[in-house]
Amino acid sequence: MKEYKLHYLKEPLLLFDGGESLNPCIGLIKYGPRFAGSINKKFREFKIGIIGSQKSILSTRQLFESFETMIYPKEEVKPWKIPFPGVNANSKLKFRFIFNPEWESEFTEKDFIEIKKANNASEVALDKIEKKLKIIYEKETPPDIIIVSIPEEFYKLCSCSQSEKPFIKVGLDDFHNRVKIIAMQNKIPTQLIRPETYEFTRTQERCLVAWNLVVGMLYKCQRGHPWKLTHLEENTCYVGISFFEEKGKKTRRASLAQIFLDTGESFVLRGESFKWTNIKSPKSPHLSKEDAKNLISYVINYYEEIRKKKPERIVIHKSSNFWDDELEGFKDGTESIKKKDFITILDSPLKLYTGSEYPVLRGTLLTTSDPIHTYLFSTGFVPSLKTYPGYSVPKPLQIKPFNLDSDIRLIAKEILAFTKLDWNNTFVYSRLPVTISISRKVGAVMAETEAQKLDELDSHYYFYM
Repeated sequence: MKEYKLHYLKEPLLLFDGGESLNPCIGLIKYGPRFAGSINKKFREFKIGIIGSQKSILSTRQLFESFETMIYPKEEVKPWKIPFPGVNANSKLKFRFIFNPEWESEFTEKDFIEIKKANNASEVALDKIEKKLKIIYEKETPPDIIIVSIPEEFYKLCSCSQSEKPFIKVGLDDFHNRVKIIAMQNKIPTQLIRPETYEFTRTQERCLVAWNLVVGMLYKCQRGHPWKLTHLEENTCYVGISFFEEKGKKTRRASLAQIFLDTGESFVLRGESFKWTNIKSPKSPHLSKEDAKNLISYVINYYEEIRKKKPERIVIHKSSNFWDDELEGFKDGTESIKKKDFITILDSPLKLYTGSEYPVLRGTLLTTSDPIHTYLFSTGFVPSLKTYPGYSVPKPLQIKPFNLDSDIRLIAKEILAFTKLDWNNTFVYSRLPVTISISRKVGAVMAETEAQKLDELDSHYYFYM
């Protein structure tokens, strides 16, 4: 019988502009965001461009006008649902958005007629968006970000999926992802807004939409993170490894590496394509020894280019077990690194019950004499919130080390910390660390047929959001 030990890991702190907080929203209000770049301004103004129909542009501007004043939650204010303070000249968030007709480009009636007549309506619509992006961005003073406010007409003129929340198709590709690829090639951060968002139908309540949309756009506008963790191990390279299926090639997979540094910087690297036809594990691809070595060598070289030295420690997070060949390849590729922690993070059916009406604390760590049986509760009762913001009994993440040079409690602390670095979500935490959770968004863009044609994709995450 295994001997179990329980530990409590404190909620990780976040660092803002001169202060710390457990909660992203409270930290932003109290201290303001960490502004990227060499100019240390106490207040920033970000220029916003818009592409859309006359109606969608007007609706989008009205949406952001409503964000200029304080927005309260529909029901009572709660520690995880606090009022949005507004973005204006006196905003506690220390920034605001500036709109100007000069940075707008409207789809005309002629544009819609040409799209309607085309055999490939979605491609024509994309081509027009790209031209409008370039026209706006080539202004003498270009905007910091361009909103693509999708006109309702697109859902009538273009091919769409048959779903409750339809998406526009471009052959095998997704329209949203193709816009991201176009914008990435032109080095333009973008924000796509669907009709249900600017019309507020079938969305979250206005307060939450304001928080998530505004903070996500802040990250893209300044091309840098608005908060960071107060502590990550120095000279450590954290890597999330995942896979995606290339569209149009059922047996082709490609690897994806997300790099996170102690500075708060993050990067995305696409690995090589490979054929995957394993009968026993058709939906869970793994790397060959050579591919694993090449991918982790690519990561280390990239780190060295940025930091001008190799990392002293490398941590790999995967959502599937390391196969023997894969493990050997990662070890071979990291021979020159002093410490190596290769970790699989899995869902677990394990449940713990307390003697009170509240569930187990978030941050509860269950360890055994065998590190492969380690369980971290990344959800649960949160003392700073004085509640459990969930519905069912919390289930932990299983932490399975396949190479362990560090204390398992340090590994768990880092995983818990990475649940607070999704700059597209202002809730206090996510269930999964960003090393795992954001791979789907990035992989979806990289999987498109158009992305496969490009030799290189930009490494900055804000182009994929």
